[in-house]
Amino acid sequence: MKIKNLNSFYYTSLILYLISLTQNAFYINNENENQGYLILIFGFYAIFGAGVSWLANILILFSWLFRHKKSSIYFSLSALILGISFLFFDKVVMGTNNKYEIITGYDIGYYCWILSFLVMFIGNILNYKKRFANTMYN
Repeated sequence: MKIKNLNSFYYTSLILYLISLTQNAFYINNENENQGYLILIFGFYAIFGAGVSWLANILILFSWLFRHKKSSIYFSLSALILGISFLFFDKVVMGTNNKYEIITGYDIGYYCWILSFLVMFIGNILNYKKRFANTMYN
């Protein structure tokens, strides 16, 4: 049995993710803004170092696609962990020339991105608990 509220968590996660793409995600060298959609498009260039957190985009996509399966829990949790891991880096590769820039701050786009993963993870946990409870009492 599927929890009906899972769809509200899914849509909220998706909306937060889309909002994150329209917002500034972080600052480098105290001035440059980095819009979410540009980071999504070009983030794979910097897959090593801080760019490893870009893989969270792929994991959340799998979580959304398989939202009615148990594997969605693991995808959303992995996305959340990888997304948060970005906070532990002080430099990020910008552009295709492999030039490192110093991360000097985070903005609403980053926080919406993380919140998107958290909302999906919570929805998955609630869905799994509901299904587990239904099998125990049926």
